[in-house]
Amino acid sequence: MPNDFPHRFFNPLTSKHRDAYIHVLLAMKSVLEQSKRIALPRSSLINDLRRTFQRENYAFDVSDEEEYDETPTGDVIQDNLAFIIRLFSRSGWIDHDETGDYTSDMLFITLYGKKLTGFLKDLAKMDNQTGHVVNTYSNLQQVRLMPDSGFVCIQNAFESTQRLLTSLEMMYSKIKRYYTAVIANTNPEKLLEEHLYGYVQDVIDKLVYPIKVDDSIERFKGHILDGIYNLEGDTALLEAVIASAVQTKRINTNEDGWEQVLRMLNYIKQNFNSIDSYINQLDEKNQVYIRTTRQKLTYMLSMDTSVKGNIIAILRDAKTRSGDNWQKIGDCINIYDIRPIMEESSRFRRKRKERVPGEELVIEDNAIAKQEDINSAIDIRVLRYTTSNVNDYVYQALKSGSALTGQSLSLEGDDDYLMAIFLAMNSTDNRCAYSYESEESIVSKGRYIIPSFTIREREQSK
Repeated sequence: MPNDFPHRFFNPLTSKHRDAYIHVLLAMKSVLEQSKRIALPRSSLINDLRRTFQRENYAFDVSDEEEYDETPTGDVIQDNLAFIIRLFSRSGWIDHDETGDYTSDMLFITLYGKKLTGFLKDLAKMDNQTGHVVNTYSNLQQVRLMPDSGFVCIQNAFESTQRLLTSLEMMYSKIKRYYTAVIANTNPEKLLEEHLYGYVQDVIDKLVYPIKVDDSIERFKGHILDGIYNLEGDTALLEAVIASAVQTKRINTNEDGWEQVLRMLNYIKQNFNSIDSYINQLDEKNQVYIRTTRQKLTYMLSMDTSVKGNIIAILRDAKTRSGDNWQKIGDCINIYDIRPIMEESSRFRRKRKERVPGEELVIEDNAIAKQEDINSAIDIRVLRYTTSNVNDYVYQALKSGSALTGQSLSLEGDDDYLMAIFLAMNSTDNRCAYSYESEESIVSKGRYIIPSFTIREREQSK
């Protein structure tokens, strides 16, 4: 926190009358904006606030506040506003300007008050969280059109992306809140009212519809990524943008400029590349809420007298049943917790084995293969070297010459090595189509060693 941050700044927000204080603060901000003034005399500000509350028919009373020290004048609103003005002044939300030739002190909202008032306004109104995707796209397009303001455009696109992600996180939180309310709701009229006038307006209209149609992520995602790649590849443009930012004192040095620009562009690129995971998670959460709401209404309004309907009726008034009653029901039927199968359902945490100090590590020997398995593997391999296959091999080898020798035989693997063995073994067969002449020397090729030999067609050997 800054050194000059008021130590009592958050007192109004933690008070039991915080709703009234926030309402007065937002009204004060609105009065200043409408008057086109930064500061107003105390009397004018209070009078404008009175008129605002009269139009809104807004009533409040903070006279039971512990620090309330206002002498009653008979005008409750006047007394309450006078106390609230002093409370805001002591807390650091507003300040007095007594300089100049003013007949009364001027009141204005302080720097920290402005920051927090804007936040409270957004929090209270829950404005539509839209336009962030379009803002990101348009600002990236403006970089090339206005290089002198390019750094500001990139910064705006970066902040719009941040606000977009915050909006998606808000949407998830809202859906979870409505889902919890559906589970707790036992009145079908209230459930339907909360869905139509709460969920539909607060989530569907303000968040789901914009990101799907108006401020569509799907429509602008490709253009935004293309814009990022084009900017990252245009070194001359980025140099001009950074040079302009250094000249206008937005950044200190070129090195800082490159670090900030590339960091912001990379942030936008990474988040838009993976933003589908956000959307898929929100769609799934929305579908769960819709399905749960529909089932809850069906169960509440069910008049079914079948077994299923009777079970629904039992579960519907579950809160009114005692534990003994549920024990009796448990003796009659079996109830299981059935959950949908999701991607995470097949993942199990690895069971950790705890070793005691001093415990010996046992190294298990590899299992010895059974002899029948070895014989079966050999038989399967031998089937590839029948007399017919060996004769075909020789026929193909002798096409390029009248003889095949051990030196010319290709030995590139185990298959060639085994073929050399079967060439010798099959030469004694009457069905053999070649003659095999063994020699005294040996042939060594790589890790294979075979006897030297010469093979010719049988007709040539006669």
